[in-house]
Amino acid sequence: MKFNFKKIASVLATTVMLGSTVAFAAAAWPAPFVKDGAADAAVVYGAASTDFVAATELGAALESQVTTSSAVKAGDIKLTEDEVTLGGVINASGSKIISTIEDNKLSALADDKLSWDDGTGVDEYNYHEEIDLVGNMSVITTVNDEKLSGTALTNEQALEYKFVFDDAMNYSAVGENDSDTLYLTIMGQEYEIEDMAATSITVTTSKEISMSVGQEYMQGTKKVTLVDVFDGSIEVSVDGKTEVINEGNTKRINGVRVHAETVGYHSNSPETSKAVVKIGEDISKTYSSGDEYIGQDEDDPLWVWDIANLDSAGGYIGVKYNAKINSANDDVAGDSIKYVGQGYTFPNNYAAVTLDSLTAAKYQDLKVYFEDSVDLFNYADSSTAMAESKPVLVIEGANTDTLTTGGNETDKVYLYLNTTAAAFQTFYRDFDGDRTPSGKMRLANASVATITASNATSEVPFATIQIGDTDLTARVSVTNGIGTVAITNDDASNAAVVNLTLGGNKITNTTYASGTLEGLGTSLEDAQASDIIFANTNVGTKEYDYMDSYGIKLADGSTAKAEADADVVELSVPEEQVYAQVTVSMGAVVDASSSSIKVVKDTEVDSVKDKNLVVVGGSCINTVAAQILGSSTPLCGAAFSDKTGAGVDKYLVQVAASPVNSQKIAMLVAGYEAADTAKAVAKVKEGKESTEVGKVVYPLSSA
Repeated sequence: MKFNFKKIASVLATTVMLGSTVAFAAAAWPAPFVKDGAADAAVVYGAASTDFVAATELGAALESQVTTSSAVKAGDIKLTEDEVTLGGVINASGSKIISTIEDNKLSALADDKLSWDDGTGVDEYNYHEEIDLVGNMSVITTVNDEKLSGTALTNEQALEYKFVFDDAMNYSAVGENDSDTLYLTIMGQEYEIEDMAATSITVTTSKEISMSVGQEYMQGTKKVTLVDVFDGSIEVSVDGKTEVINEGNTKRINGVRVHAETVGYHSNSPETSKAVVKIGEDISKTYSSGDEYIGQDEDDPLWVWDIANLDSAGGYIGVKYNAKINSANDDVAGDSIKYVGQGYTFPNNYAAVTLDSLTAAKYQDLKVYFEDSVDLFNYADSSTAMAESKPVLVIEGANTDTLTTGGNETDKVYLYLNTTAAAFQTFYRDFDGDRTPSGKMRLANASVATITASNATSEVPFATIQIGDTDLTARVSVTNGIGTVAITNDDASNAAVVNLTLGGNKITNTTYASGTLEGLGTSLEDAQASDIIFANTNVGTKEYDYMDSYGIKLADGSTAKAEADADVVELSVPEEQVYAQVTVSMGAVVDASSSSIKVVKDTEVDSVKDKNLVVVGGSCINTVAAQILGSSTPLCGAAFSDKTGAGVDKYLVQVAASPVNSQKIAMLVAGYEAADTAKAVAKVKEGKESTEVGKVVYPLSSA
């Protein structure tokens, strides 16, 4: 009799991808976890990294019942930067988001030891996981790309996951007959590594299944059937074509590769004979840097392997984002730029970088326009205008203290070119009428800037603007007879906000009859690109609105060209600088805009005690699981089996009152070992389990 079943490794693969339909969305979770589309649940996991992955799967399964939005919601294990400067790289100097993120920043990243027998004995190898921001990832606005529909997050090959070997391992022994099979959990998914070189790995890519005689399995659209089991071989049919495969060998049958991994032939009871087989398009595949990551398109992969220096300490197996997404028009391998509420998600839904929000700043409007006939009054004369029906440029704020000129607060400042004095002067609306008739334009500064013989003047401030905590300065200058009014941002080191070219007659230091402040541009009839320069960009002929890196908006709801044509410029100015909130997260990273689902460690269960719980993992490593089983101490191995009836290769699903809130329930999903827990999770994701308290489904085989 030959009966040597090989234990099947757990492969926790998910198909949750950003922008796609969740693979298990058809399952309907029973109340009270999900009722009428609303969730009242949290998922609790213990210390095992595999349980963390399984818990994330269950969290995503719950999320799929709550919303169908295409936005990305950050996970519960996260690193957030609340003040990412617009237009800047998110991991710039001084940022909380650093270039290399390890377990001290994201606790779900591993920092552990790997025990492995290379054929000469068991050795332990230190390793850790990290998420790297290796390229340019920036938050950009319409100043950077006018075709954007809002603030966006770029990704120029910036994201990478790495499994790093801190100790050099005997990589050449991987796959040798005397060595143990090497299993590595990479980005939350466990892989069987069949071979390893300094810069490549060979990975089992097929599905490993324990099959009974007559059992069927669908590989794509093709039906694979285990027809019979013999002593040392199996008979397999693929869509009616049958072949005999010796143990340890592989055959391609009707386009499907089938490998006879282990034959379990029982001569006394052939009907109970089984076999462990591997089924797939390929049984295994060798990958080097630049090759498509598993599940990616071979010709146009969005994620690729990055493998280096596996022959020494510090060598790593990485998975890297392969596209350069930095404009509204980019579409690479089906991915595109991300707006607020969206993000870039790693394969297997392992982690994400999300552009969560912008500062909720209050805005005030600031308007710049021209009036062609205004009466202007002197300091003392309250009845007679010093100049009548003159063209002026007006800056108008929302409040009577928004603007200041010549020490006077007002809501309107008037810039006038006195052609007799060959100098600019400022007036302000005397809103309280203390020196001039109420609402009249009173002189504030008799000589802001004098025009030189060369028809020029340096840039001179003529008004300050205060909107909340934002301070701006208005300046005037003349070069070769062409005037410019500039508004600069004091809080951004005097960065240019907007420059306006003044139209009309050429400005000189001689007297002439007509005024010069008549409109925008040297050609008053048609808008020109340089009529409005916003954040150092000529936009006077553009059919877009804009926002700069401080958060100041131009033509919000209109277009720059429309404003240039109308000789009216409207700015929306925030009362404080606008920043982006960006998060690097793990956990329940889901395709959802809002949710009540949280995935937490057992040590954090108090934070979700008002929820119904799904508790993942056995009582040896999950304290909440132990409490459900009535124990205040871990129950491991035989103690777990004695308490539950779930022994080797078995799992249970048990519903009880929540140990942290008697008004809620808790569903325990646990197996004897990690692979068994994974099977239990797959079963529960179907959403068919009873939620009746006291209900116990055990001991179920995980095979």
